[in-house]
Amino acid sequence: MKIFAAALLLLTLVSIPSNAETTRRYYIAAEEVTWDYAPSGMDLLYNRVVPQPWGANTKWPKSRFIEYTDSTFSTRKPQPEWLGILGPMIRAEVGDTIVVEFWNRTHMWHSIHPHGLRYDKASEGAYYIPNTSGRVPPGGRYTYRWFADEGSGPGKDDSSSVVWWYHGHANESPETNAGLLGPIIITAKGKARPDGSPKDVDRELVALFMIFDQLNGKNAGLFHTINGYIFGNLPGLIMKQGERVRWYLLAMGNERDLHTPHWHGKTVEYRNHHTDVVELLPASMVTVDMLADNPGTWLFHCQVSDHMESGMMAVYTIYQPETCHSPLQFLSADPWQTPGKLPVIVKNTGTKPIQSMIVTYDLLMSPYYRRRPFDNSWNLSKPIQPGQSETFEMPGWLPAYADKVAGLVLFPKKITYSDGSTYQPADENECFSVFWRDKDHPHIEVLPPLQVEMNED
Repeated sequence: MKIFAAALLLLTLVSIPSNAETTRRYYIAAEEVTWDYAPSGMDLLYNRVVPQPWGANTKWPKSRFIEYTDSTFSTRKPQPEWLGILGPMIRAEVGDTIVVEFWNRTHMWHSIHPHGLRYDKASEGAYYIPNTSGRVPPGGRYTYRWFADEGSGPGKDDSSSVVWWYHGHANESPETNAGLLGPIIITAKGKARPDGSPKDVDRELVALFMIFDQLNGKNAGLFHTINGYIFGNLPGLIMKQGERVRWYLLAMGNERDLHTPHWHGKTVEYRNHHTDVVELLPASMVTVDMLADNPGTWLFHCQVSDHMESGMMAVYTIYQPETCHSPLQFLSADPWQTPGKLPVIVKNTGTKPIQSMIVTYDLLMSPYYRRRPFDNSWNLSKPIQPGQSETFEMPGWLPAYADKVAGLVLFPKKITYSDGSTYQPADENECFSVFWRDKDHPHIEVLPPLQVEMNED
C-alpha cells in the first residue's frame, strides 16, 4: 500500500507542469470620443499650420478601446501616449490564458476579435452566418477567453515576441475605421517578464500605419496617420542610447493602405537580415528590432510618396542621458497662477557665490510641441550665496498666448560668479527644467524638437 501511495504521489508530481498556467485579465470598454489628428494645430515637421485640405478640420468623432483597472470600469489604466488611437497592449506568454471583460459603452453593436490566438466559437467576436458569437449590443457586457498556444507565439525565424491584431468585428470595416483596434503581443515560453514583455528587450513601440476615412473618400477626410496622428504630431517615440528596441508594425484599411515604414538614422533587423524599409499590407503584423546607438531626432515615415505628402510622418528620438554640471537649480516657476507675472525660484547648488546669470526659456504648447519665442532671454543680477535660494520676477513676461502654454522650460545659459569666473553649459539644451500647468504631468527625459519664432509677431 505504501509503495502504491508513493507511486501515486510521484505520478501526481510529474503531471504538474513546471510553470503553472497564468491567466491575464483585461477590462476594456468601447467608448465614443472626439479624436484630434493634429492636436498641436501644426505640421511639426516643417513649423507651419497643418496644410489644406486636412487643416480645415482635424477633430472627428471616433470610437476607441479604453482599458480600466478592474471590473468596475471606474479607473482608467494609463497607457503610453505614443499608442495614440490604438487600444491597450494585450500581452501573454505562450501557455497563458487571456480573459477580456468587455463593456460596450457606445450606441452601436461592437465586439473584439483577436488574430493569432486560439479560441472557441463563443470567444471569436465575429458576426456571420451560421454562428454569431461575442457581438455585444450598446450598453452590453461580454467576457472573451483566448489561449496563447504554440501557434500564437514566435516561429523559428521570429524574435522572442510577435504582434497580432485585435479589432471590432461586429461590422468590421466601419469599426476599424472608427478606431476600434489594438495590438496583442505574445512572448515565447520562458522568455517573458512577469508582465508578459520580452526579457531581451529594453523598450517596445507599436506603430499603426492607416488612412482613416472621415468623408467617404473625399481627400479632406483621408487622414494618413501613424497611430492616429498626422504631420509629426505623434508623441513619445523616445529611446535611450544603447537600448534594445522592438518595433511592432501594423497596418489596416483597404487597397489604399499599402505602406512602407522607413527609419532615418538607423537600420532594423527583420527575420535575420537588415533593412530600413518594411512592407505592410492591410492587416499586416511585423516585428523588427533596433539597437538605438545613433543619438538624434530622426524621421520615421511611410515611403509611399503621396502618403508622405498627406502627413504620414513622425519623428523618433535617441537621446543620451543628460549629465548636468550646472550650479543653478530651478526650484519653481508658475506663470499660470497670476497672469502676466512669472516668479521663478532658483538655488545656488555650487560652492561659489553667484553674481549674475542669463536664463533662457522655451514654451511647451503641448508635451510634443516646443516653441521658442523671438526674445527668450532674461538677465538676472541678484547675488545668490552657495546653498541659498532667491526669487526673481522675470521681466517682460506676457506672451499673447500664455493661456495656451502647457509647460515652461528653463535653461541656465551663462552664470557669472563673484570672482569673475563663469559657467556655461556645453549644449544649449543641457540642464533644462520643465514646469507644467498640470502639476501631475510626468517627467520627460528629452525635449521635443524645437520650433523657433522668426520675428516678434
